[in-house]
Amino acid sequence: MGTMTLEDFRTEMLFDLKNRTDTGTDGLSTTRQDLFINSAYLHVTHPSVFRHREMQYTSNITLFDTISNYIFSPDVANVTITAIRSVTHISGPVTNLRFVKLLPKDQQWFASRSPNSGAPREYFIQTNDINLNPIPGPNEDTTILALSTWREPDLLVAGETTVLSSMWDEIILLAARWRAELHLGYREMAEATKLDWVSLVNEYASFEQLQGEDWDLYPDLVTQPAMERA
Repeated sequence: MGTMTLEDFRTEMLFDLKNRTDTGTDGLSTTRQDLFINSAYLHVTHPSVFRHREMQYTSNITLFDTISNYIFSPDVANVTITAIRSVTHISGPVTNLRFVKLLPKDQQWFASRSPNSGAPREYFIQTNDINLNPIPGPNEDTTILALSTWREPDLLVAGETTVLSSMWDEIILLAARWRAELHLGYREMAEATKLDWVSLVNEYASFEQLQGEDWDLYPDLVTQPAMERA
């Protein structure tokens, strides 16, 4: 768990912005501060930045004979899914379960195949659907498809801290400041803050320091274009 609350992030962000507290149209109202902070929080927890263990989420789908297409909603029980980690077919008796990890394929690959019947080996995600190949047969009826994914955290509200290690508080603060500087027109400051942010993410994302989900992150983080749109 982090150590900084939403109020702490506000205070530190305003301090970094030289205590700018005007609340006019171009100012920094509390609502706008919270927007920048939560945008930064969602960005830092996205798997394209780092695959946090705290953001892992698992759900199951029951397979049925002759059905290859299943609804995979990105919003299940108030959980918003951001990416697929793995898809595993689980079959066999409880005393001897068989786990087979499916391979991800694209739509063109699926369209070029004639469907067969049997245990699924590949999958394709399209909007809210997961498509399987081969099509589950009688032996796959009522077996399980286990989806390991990454989810979004709940937005920060008053008095709450993040679900991440406190090491990431500084990174979230930098991302919030970067976002605010872009909106306020401080382009040169925003560029310098972005470079600091990228450097710190790459430093903290090492396996030895975090014991995190993935230690083979790209050495030079590429920032998401969405964060640079004011």
